[in-house]
Amino acid sequence: MSTAAPPLLAVRRSLRAQGLAAMLALLVYLLAAGGYIAWERGEVYQDVTELSLLARHEKAVALAEEAINGALVDVTESSSAEVATPAPPTELRLYMENCSRLLAALESFDPSYARLARAIGRSYDVLVVQPVRANWIDMRESLKRAADDLEIQRRRLTGEREELMRGWQRRYDAVTVDSLLLAGVGLVSFGALVAWYFTRLSRDIRRLETHARHVVQGRRGVALDVQRDDELGSLMRAVNRMSADLDDREQQIRLDDERRLHGEKLLAVGALAAGVAHEVNNPLAVIGGVAQELRTNPDAQVVQAAEQILAQTQRAGQAARQLAEVAEPQTADLDWVDLNALTQRVVQLVGYDKRYRRIAFELRPDPQLPAVRSSAGAIQQLLMRLLPMVADALARDASRPQAVRIETAAAGGEVQWQMEFAATLDFAQPDVQRGLLLSRAIIEPLQGRLALGQVEGQHQRIQLTLPAGGAGSD
Repeated sequence: MSTAAPPLLAVRRSLRAQGLAAMLALLVYLLAAGGYIAWERGEVYQDVTELSLLARHEKAVALAEEAINGALVDVTESSSAEVATPAPPTELRLYMENCSRLLAALESFDPSYARLARAIGRSYDVLVVQPVRANWIDMRESLKRAADDLEIQRRRLTGEREELMRGWQRRYDAVTVDSLLLAGVGLVSFGALVAWYFTRLSRDIRRLETHARHVVQGRRGVALDVQRDDELGSLMRAVNRMSADLDDREQQIRLDDERRLHGEKLLAVGALAAGVAHEVNNPLAVIGGVAQELRTNPDAQVVQAAEQILAQTQRAGQAARQLAEVAEPQTADLDWVDLNALTQRVVQLVGYDKRYRRIAFELRPDPQLPAVRSSAGAIQQLLMRLLPMVADALARDASRPQAVRIETAAAGGEVQWQMEFAATLDFAQPDVQRGLLLSRAIIEPLQGRLALGQVEGQHQRIQLTLPAGGAGSD
C-alpha cells in the first residue's frame, strides 16, 4: 500500500519561525519602549538644561543687583550730604565698572538689560562732568530703578525656577512610573503569551499521546482533529495517516483471512464431495446391476420397477458427479474460464441447499460469450458469495417473487455477468457488508468491477464486469 508523501511544511509556520517571531516581537517592544523612555528622558534633560540656564541667569541677576545696591548706598550718602562732593569717589567708580561688567554679562540672557546699563552709564557720565546735587539725585534714581527692575527680574526668575523644578520633578516621576509600567506590561504580556502558547502545545501533545495510545490499542474510529500548521500538526496528520493505513491493512488482512478460510472450506467440501461421490457411486453401481438383472424377469411389474430403479440411480449418479465437479478446488492461476459453465455449476451447488428450493434460478447465458482469462477459483468464490447472499434476502421476504435471473453478455471487449432479483439487500447487516466488501476485494485484482443498482421498480441488479482479454491484458 503506497501513500502520498506529506507536503513540505512552510517555513513561516514552523516552531522555529514562531520562536523567532516571538523574539522579534519582544525586541520590537523593547526598542519601542526604550525609544519612548529615551524621548521622555530627553524631555527631562531639556528641563535640567533650562534649570541650569535659569540658575545661572538668576545668579547673574543677583550679583548685578548686589553691585547696584552697593553703589546705591554710596550715591545715596553722597546725594544726602549737605555739601556736594566735588567729584565721584574712587569707590563709586569701581562700583560702576563692576555694575557695567555684570550688566554686560546679563545681556547674553536678555538683551533688554542693555537699557539699564545705558541709563546708569548716562547718569554716571553726567555726574562725572557736573558733580552737582541734582546729578547725584539723578544718579541715585537711576540706580534705584535699576535695582528695582533687577529685583523684579530676580523674583520672576525664582518663580520660574521653582515652577520648572516642580515640572522636572513631575516629569522625572512620570519617567520612573512609565519605565516600571512598560516593564510590567511587557513582562505580563509576554509571560501570558508564552504561558498560553506552551499550555496549548502541551495540550496538543497530550491529545496526540492519547490518540497514539488508542491507535496502538486498536481504537481508531475517529481521526485526531488537527488545528496546527507547525511540526506538531504535521506529526498529528502523520499519526492520522498511520491510523488510516493500519485500518486499511487490518481490513486487507481480514479479507485475506476470509478468502483463505473460504478456500480452505472449498478444499474441505471438495474432499468431502469426492468421498461422498465415491461412496455413493459404488452402491449405485450395485443397485444398477441388480436392476439390469431384474429387467430380464418375465413379470411386467418387476420390469417396470427395474426401469424406475435404473432411472433414479442414473439421476443420483449425475448429481454426485455434479457435486464433485462444483466442489473441486479451482486453481488460483490465470486460465481461460468458461463463465457460463462456471455459473451453471455454482447455481447447481446452491440449489442443493434445501433453504433455496423454492427459489427459481433462471439462467440466460450468451452462447457466443467468449472465454475469460482469469482465475476460476476467484470467480467461483465470488459467485458463491453473491448467490447465497441474494437467496437469503429472497428467503426472508416470502411476499415477493422467489426468482433470480442470471444473464451473461459480451459488450465492447468486456464480459458482463448480471443478476436481477426482487429482494432488497439490507446493507446495515454486517454479513451483507462483509460479503460485498470481500466480493470487491476478490474482483479488484482481476481488474473487474462490481456494481449494484435498482431496475424495474423494486428489482435490484448486481453486475460483474470482467475484461475479455483477462486481468493482465492491456
